[in-house]
Amino acid sequence: MKPPRSLAHKTLHTFATLLFGQGASIAAGIATAHAFGPVGKGIIAFGGVLLTFAMTTADGLKDAIAFQIGREQRDPRTVWLTSLRLMAFLGPLGSAIFLGCYLHTPSQPAYLYVAIAFPFSMYVQAVGIVYILRDHVERINVKNALTTGGGYSLLTLVLVLAFHISVAVVMGLWVVCYVVAAIWNTMGVRELLVERPGANAAGLFAEQVRFAVKSSLSANVTFLALRIDVFIVSAMLAPASLGLYTLALASGEVMWQVSRSVIWSSSGRVALLEIDESAALVARIVRSLIAVQALVGIALFIAGPWLISHVYGARFAESGTLLRVILPGIVLYSADGMLSYFFGVRAGRPALLLGLETVTLTICGLLTFLAVPRFGLVGAAAAHTFSYIFAFVVKVGLFSKIGKVSLATILIPRRSDVPAFVAIRLRRLFAAPAAAER
Repeated sequence: MKPPRSLAHKTLHTFATLLFGQGASIAAGIATAHAFGPVGKGIIAFGGVLLTFAMTTADGLKDAIAFQIGREQRDPRTVWLTSLRLMAFLGPLGSAIFLGCYLHTPSQPAYLYVAIAFPFSMYVQAVGIVYILRDHVERINVKNALTTGGGYSLLTLVLVLAFHISVAVVMGLWVVCYVVAAIWNTMGVRELLVERPGANAAGLFAEQVRFAVKSSLSANVTFLALRIDVFIVSAMLAPASLGLYTLALASGEVMWQVSRSVIWSSSGRVALLEIDESAALVARIVRSLIAVQALVGIALFIAGPWLISHVYGARFAESGTLLRVILPGIVLYSADGMLSYFFGVRAGRPALLLGLETVTLTICGLLTFLAVPRFGLVGAAAAHTFSYIFAFVVKVGLFSKIGKVSLATILIPRRSDVPAFVAIRLRRLFAAPAAAER
């Protein structure tokens, strides 16, 4: 039997697959931007925003599964079967809601495609936690990368460049990839659901519903707090403005591939460890992420506007200015997902998380609504940044109290945070020139 991979190796594997998907997505985004302009780009981006919002419902269910299997030590197979019952209800309900939005606003076709994709995307999101809790991060990484990640983007790139497909075909292909991912991710799940004899099954369904509802509401509000500015820009400004604004956001949030890799790879351990060990791990992740993201943010602040203008074209030049405005908040907020996961799953306090995100949503929505009429897209970007910084500061303070970890431990990076194999390679790299000089 092979020894289990370290967290650093799992993170690197996750980062590599996300980087593959991100690179393919950027290439496809460039092709669609040139082919369809800001308006078409806005439709595709809006569809992604809508589906991501819808998938926050699955985030709540995913957290409930992790909570029951991890902290509550419930039987994994029974927990998963219970979650399938919930998805059988939530899937059609979500589709009906988005279909109603499309019938009300037929000028925005993204609603229709999201209505079709929603049940499959929800399942893909929920089933991932089964792989993670069983320490099969690499398997789910590859499956998602080849379907909804880089696979979809590469296929879109080829079809747009070679066959000049329409926006409708791009969105249809997007739906198909979620269907394929749902089918593929189902294969092999049963073998991961190892029974836990003697586990208490009493009240399992009601407990899962209660936790999932609280966590889903929190995830919904979290997403709205992150994207309320997009909806306000969509409602108050021209369609081309939405394309410019979403490009700036997407360009900045490329940085989050690092944090997503770490969170995805470590969420199983955070859920299963004792509370003090879990808090120590989260603190280490937060300070490491902030240090890495700060360096990347400086580079992106300098080169980002030039890259946007030369890659996407002069029509998107304003996105470069917006990118610089949103970067400070994006750097700090890169660690928010880890803090939120600790509050909701390991500490078992989704209601607290819901309250925090509601305050952030209110602040972001109000500031954006007031700033857009006077300052346009720059006002929306500034409101976005302020909200991110506010959320980070509050959550760090609460995590310090709940996890009994000092602020210095959370914020100040340490030499020991560098993974051992990375430290060894760095020493060899710097030792070689020194030896040559002697």
